[in-house]
Amino acid sequence: MHERIGMKFVRTVTYFLLICFLNQVHYGLTTEGTKWVLSDVDTLKEASSKSDPFAQAVLALAYVHGDKGLNISLENAQKLARISADSGHWLGLFTLGYLHRFEPLGPNSEIVRNYYLQSFHDPDGQMIKLAARKDPIASYVLGEIFTSDEVRPDVVPDLQLAARHYEIASQGGYHPASVQFALFKLHAIVEPGMGIEKDLGQGIRLLEDAAKQKLPSGHHYLGRSYFKGIGVESDLEMALVHFRAAADRGYGLSQLTVADFYAYGVTGPPKVDLALRYARLALTYNEESALEKITEYQNILSGDANASMAFSPPEIPVPESTMLPPDPPSLSAKTDPDPEDFEVTRLPSPYTPKTPSPSTPPFSNPTNSSVPVPLASSSPGNEVSTQDRMELHSDPTPPSALGDQKSSAEICESAKNLYWGRGVQVDYVTAHKLFLKSASEGNAESSRYLGLMFLRGKGVEKNLQTSVEWFEQAAKGGDSLAQKNLVTLQAMLGR
Repeated sequence: MHERIGMKFVRTVTYFLLICFLNQVHYGLTTEGTKWVLSDVDTLKEASSKSDPFAQAVLALAYVHGDKGLNISLENAQKLARISADSGHWLGLFTLGYLHRFEPLGPNSEIVRNYYLQSFHDPDGQMIKLAARKDPIASYVLGEIFTSDEVRPDVVPDLQLAARHYEIASQGGYHPASVQFALFKLHAIVEPGMGIEKDLGQGIRLLEDAAKQKLPSGHHYLGRSYFKGIGVESDLEMALVHFRAAADRGYGLSQLTVADFYAYGVTGPPKVDLALRYARLALTYNEESALEKITEYQNILSGDANASMAFSPPEIPVPESTMLPPDPPSLSAKTDPDPEDFEVTRLPSPYTPKTPSPSTPPFSNPTNSSVPVPLASSSPGNEVSTQDRMELHSDPTPPSALGDQKSSAEICESAKNLYWGRGVQVDYVTAHKLFLKSASEGNAESSRYLGLMFLRGKGVEKNLQTSVEWFEQAAKGGDSLAQKNLVTLQAMLGR
């Protein structure tokens, strides 16, 4: 009897000791970055307030990405990163460098390089040691560094290594890394044979997981996927849902994108008041683009929508180099080698109807709205050629007859009605002929519209040089909008 009790006691003690040992192993393998990834925002803020430099930098990154339910705040991120960096912590140094990649602190490649290399060459090697233990934060940072051209030649960018580290960080529960890894899976960035294959399903799942955690970049890239039909069926309404979710949390690119959705009625009647609201929200981190959009929408409200120049869009997004475009204020890896992404245009084909029927005006204005709805340039595969337009919009009445009894200003107004579809079917070809007649009589506004048509390829073949010539003529005629647009065009031509 006593022996049985003794054996039971021994087994109980042994089991207890085994549990303690396993717990020690488990917690011994739990890195500091993992601890903060798994912590809620209140715990992180408390540790930060107690001068924990790691917690301060993680909280700074949370403000950068809109992680842990926080709204994006680069101001808060900068303050926390500075405090952490002043203590010499590698993550604080990295985060300061990261913030200098974007407005309002950047872009400043020299400062980025300096902080990134300080972080990478930390004398204690803490980042490298943690990454070797699969710490999600350290792995994410290495992924960012290995996609950064700024660190050349001290560190050679390596997309394969970057993808591996993003994957490790994603598996460790760090959602900003999941978004980065999703882009690799969605767009097959790495060369075949490097072990990182395209997987649309996994890419979408990663973005969905990030969106469930309310991460703005997860919503933004899901919106982009629904907009372009990448890994999911194209769905403009779902695209807007996700773009708006990101925009409402402070994501600059989504704010500009949502603004255009509302301004041009992509999923319903135009709502220029909402467009202005989102463009103003974007002023904080995308000042130049936001100001251009605000001017554009105000001109729409005033009835002169042609101020919306094609070279100032909220692209979704436009790659800057061989690396991933910045995800304001997040992503920095290479994305989408789709040719249309390398062109600065307004949002692609969903703004532009497919070849229109002569009996159905494309994007005709609602009867209760006086807001003109411009048509954007088509994406590859949905172009309406000049010949197509000539066949679809040919008018048996010659332009000369249309304008014989009218002044140049009246001819210009008739052309504008055809250009925007104000009460009539959009007819770029006839509009072009009328603008030519009006411009030949000295009308500067018609010259500006001709510049716009050659810039966008509306009713004519795109020709940047011809566009500049018409804008120059309009500017000489005193057209103030043409003068402003001409500065941008000349900059594009390197003049």
